[in-house]
Amino acid sequence: MREPGEIAAAFPRPGRALKTILAVIAVFAIVGAVVVNWAPGPPTGAELFRFLTYEPARPLARPWGLLTSGVLTSPEAISHALWSLLGLYFLTPDLEKRWGGARLVRFLLTAVLIGNLAVTAAAFVLPANAVFNPPLTFGPMAAITAAVIAWSKENAHRQIRFMFFLPMSGKTLYWLTIGLAVLALVFRQAMPEGMLAPLGGVLTGVLFAGTPSPVRALWLRFRLGSLRRRSGGITVEQLLGDDTSARRRSPGKRGGKGPPLRVVQGGLEDDLKNRKPPKDKRYLN
Repeated sequence: MREPGEIAAAFPRPGRALKTILAVIAVFAIVGAVVVNWAPGPPTGAELFRFLTYEPARPLARPWGLLTSGVLTSPEAISHALWSLLGLYFLTPDLEKRWGGARLVRFLLTAVLIGNLAVTAAAFVLPANAVFNPPLTFGPMAAITAAVIAWSKENAHRQIRFMFFLPMSGKTLYWLTIGLAVLALVFRQAMPEGMLAPLGGVLTGVLFAGTPSPVRALWLRFRLGSLRRRSGGITVEQLLGDDTSARRRSPGKRGGKGPPLRVVQGGLEDDLKNRKPPKDKRYLN
């Protein structure tokens, strides 16, 4: 029997936005492999592939690579593309149902951006270390990590089958993902996205996931404080541009109060009491 709060053993159904993302990654994976491995030059396939990647040592050389690198996978092995597609497929559909397609796309793009910026920061801090200063970065690992963190925050008490057999709650998955991102840095695990890309995804999930997210909650508090400082003694109706209620509350002869209420007699019951019923005992409507 399925435990309470556990996800049923069924394949998720991605929405329109996630289907588009998966299709784009799959198409770029196939086209990238064909272009790099089989395209003649000039320009060579490697140059065409490089055009969409990101170069941490020269971030202004191809600034669009901060985002376009997230849809590329390694042209040298199919495993990178398969794991990228599977990583987005299993947990992201739940986020799309909760947030909608537009917020999901913005969230994944933000994760890719922050992941590349994290790799760039490491490249400038440790320029002599080749592990922290890769020549090129590409891949959706930051987006996948951010999606896992976001799902874990939204489903802290639900369970999944980790690796298809190990029951694990969302809260446990949250800390496990953070731990794996740190261990990848400790063991200097080489990956096309750069070692710090998973930590960028963790940061994105922590800051921008949730309903509302910590960043949005902070922005709403700032807006509320700004409105309170601007309003002073102004009422909510005046802020909304409705001065009708303000006129109603203006002091008059009765000190701002309306006329006293009184009961007006009348209605169907009083009418029936004063009217004699017909002889055939029927009442007409």
